Order: sequence, then C-alpha cells, then structure tokens
Amino acid sequence: MNKQDLFKICLFISVTFILSWGFDYLCIKLWTKDAHNVLTPGMLTPALVAILIQHFSTKGRRVVKKDFSGKSSWLFYAFILLYLSLIILNILANIHNNISFLFSGIGTVFISLWTLLVFIIQSITKREDLKKVGLDLGNLKAGFIFILGVLVFFLIQALLNLAFNLAEIQPQSSMIYGIPASDNLYIPILLVLFIAVALIGGPLSSLALYFGEEFGWRGFLQNKLFKYNKIFGAFLVGAIWGIWHIPIILRGVHTYPPTLIGIVCGLVFFTLWGFIQSYSVIKTGSIWVAAFMHGSVNYIYSFSIQYICKPENNLISFGLGIYGLLTLLIIVGLILFDRIWYN
Repeated sequence: MNKQDLFKICLFISVTFILSWGFDYLCIKLWTKDAHNVLTPGMLTPALVAILIQHFSTKGRRVVKKDFSGKSSWLFYAFILLYLSLIILNILANIHNNISFLFSGIGTVFISLWTLLVFIIQSITKREDLKKVGLDLGNLKAGFIFILGVLVFFLIQALLNLAFNLAEIQPQSSMIYGIPASDNLYIPILLVLFIAVALIGGPLSSLALYFGEEFGWRGFLQNKLFKYNKIFGAFLVGAIWGIWHIPIILRGVHTYPPTLIGIVCGLVFFTLWGFIQSYSVIKTGSIWVAAFMHGSVNYIYSFSIQYICKPENNLISFGLGIYGLLTLLIIVGLILFDRIWYN
C-alpha cells in the first residue's frame, strides 16, 4: 500500500470516528436533556469526511483544492449544507426542549429535499460525469434483485422464527404509522403501508442518511482497499463499520443489547452484512443501490418486528439473532464463489 493511500485511509477513519462519536457524546450526554426525536448528523459523517478528502489533495506539504465542478458537485455541496443544518437544528432542539419536535421535523424535510435533488441531478447530468465522482446509478436491474433479496431474506427469517416458536405474531394495531387501521381492512392496509413506507417511501425519503454511511464506507474506503485485495477489503470495511456502531449498541437503542455478547453479535452482523453491501456495489457499480439496501434493511426489519412478528429473544432468533447470523454466513460463503472477487 502506498503512503498516500495509507494516509487517506487513516485520515478518513480517524476523523470519521472522532466526529461521529464526538457528536454522539455531545447530543446524548451534554445537549439532550428532555428533548426527544432529535436528528443527529452522525450517519452523515462518513460521506462528509470522504467528500472533503476527495475535495482536497496534498502536493508536497501543501493542501490543494481539486477540481470540483459540474452539476454532480451540487449534490456534494447540498450534502455539506445538510450536515451543517442538522448540527444547527440539533443545538436549537436541545436549547428549546419543549419544541424539539419542530426542529426534528424541519430536519426530516431537509433530508427529503436532498433526495429530490438526487433525482434532479440524475436527470440533468451525463452518466459519464456522474461515474467520475461515484454517483452513477449503475445497473438498476441488478440493483432491483438485491433489494428483492433483502425483502426475501427478512420474510424467510420471520417465517422461520414463527416455525420454530422463536417469535409471536404481533396483535393487530389500531394505528399503523399513525394511520387508523380498522379490523376489516387491517391486512390490506398493512400490506399497502408496508410497500409504500417500509419498502419504498422510507428508504427513499431518508436516502441522505444511508448515503452518508455508504458513500463513506462502501464508496471511499472500499475503493481504496479494493486496490489491494477485494475480499479482505470488503470484510475489513464491514468490521470497521461494526466498530463504528458500538456506541449505538451501548446506548441501548439498537436491536442488540448493550452487553458484551450484544456487541460481539453486532460486530459479526455488520461485518457479514457489510460484505453483502460491498458485493452489491461491485455487481451494480452503484453506491445508490447500497444506500437503498441499507434503508430497506432498517425499515423492513423495523416494520416486521413492530407489526408482524417480534422475536421473544433478539439474540436467540433468526433475522438479526444468532440463527440469522449463521444464515448470513452461509450467504456470504456462497457469494465468495463469484469470480468477480478474483478479477
């Protein structure tokens, strides 16, 4: 590995961890008192750092600005603006605890507007220009197969939990995503909202958050490591991604419990699923597929355990539990047979 790549890799990892974990500490320990539903810029940090590193280079001992022009660059500038906006909104929300929901709502609108900008930029920019900066849509047909794979995986995992009495069917809820659901129309409403929100709307509206992680991890860092070894690079990116999530697990807001076994399971999950995310980028040539997949995992799993069936024990179950991790290990083993890893 040459010195320049090593320097950029170390710079990316160190700055990303410092900013992400630093904001996490400030938001939870210092700023947040009684405030709820406050958006933090943590998920956006990997992409922010990657964008800044790509925006500047070093010549000798001088820091030099790179050519960052063209319509595609609007997405990067808008992303930086979004990041700064979320910081300001977060501070305001914690100063004015009684109206924190208002600032959170504004942040949600900003995130959705960035998704709209993605569609606009994709429609008015040449594919070659998008490909140069890693924003090409890639092979959408292959991308659709990956998204379908996420759906099938969690559907099968839920059925296995029910088959082995590891989960209970959730009782009918009077409200689904805030929408009233009558007994007579419960199943149709559940299905429609699953497709509209969990499968499509949620991942799209929150695309900036998942792009924030994927452009950094599976975009910038992966590209650097893949120069030397694709398989090792994919596993290493996944492992680093897992370590990056440790504060969230310790906070007790993740699926895994804030214990040693919870952290270990979390690291295994993020390493294995990160490998699948890396595979999606290789096969499709698109960071957008990985970002949408990331959102699909979060929304589909959340919808599943909230409205369909919830495991009695998050660790001893299929899905994200130990049995689910074994399933992922088998899938990763099969993926390793693809010759694309060895080209």
